[in-house]
Amino acid sequence: MSFLGDHQTGSYWDHITGECVHGPLRGRKLEVEPLRHMRTDQVLAQFPDARIASSSSLLPFDLFARIIDLYGRLLGHGRFVPRMLLRTMGTEDQRRARMDLGLGVWSDAASCYYPLEILKARGGVLFDRFDGREMLIYLDPTSGTPTPLFVDVQEAEWEGDDLRLDNGATIRNGRLYDAAGSEMSVERPLHLFNRWYGFSLTFPDCQVFGSRE
Repeated sequence: MSFLGDHQTGSYWDHITGECVHGPLRGRKLEVEPLRHMRTDQVLAQFPDARIASSSSLLPFDLFARIIDLYGRLLGHGRFVPRMLLRTMGTEDQRRARMDLGLGVWSDAASCYYPLEILKARGGVLFDRFDGREMLIYLDPTSGTPTPLFVDVQEAEWEGDDLRLDNGATIRNGRLYDAAGSEMSVERPLHLFNRWYGFSLTFPDCQVFGSRE
């Protein structure tokens, strides 16, 4: 597991829940917002004045990640998790493979993990009722990542890269438009696209979509 530290108080924070887990502010909680995975062009289309950070690394991040993965495969471990990280992890949840990818969704009252393979098997569209509200999760065709939003619909159909909803609305490039083409406000649950081990260690009592009793 990883934590973020602040220089001002010397406290350490869970970057997913916003809770302070060590230091003078232990027990306090920061307000957190949903973390969307977007491509640079999507960000600039929605936020034209956004500042884009770039890495000074000699290797592109995706190339570095591939090298780490290859190292793990050569050792016979599949996708590689550094030994230093393994020593910080608690008892792992065996319901899914450690490096399984999926969307974790949570609130103060509930948490659920949605495996990427199930979303893909359903054509990139998944409906569920989460924390008492109707929720749609779709696989964004631009960023390639699962994206959730609260919307009361029962059916959706892809038309190219546009997702047409049965209430007449359309999701296009990560944004919601009504039948007249006007952009609508969107409410999203707290969510994070991550590995199973990270989400299950943070939310040990989480449900797993597709395996509920």
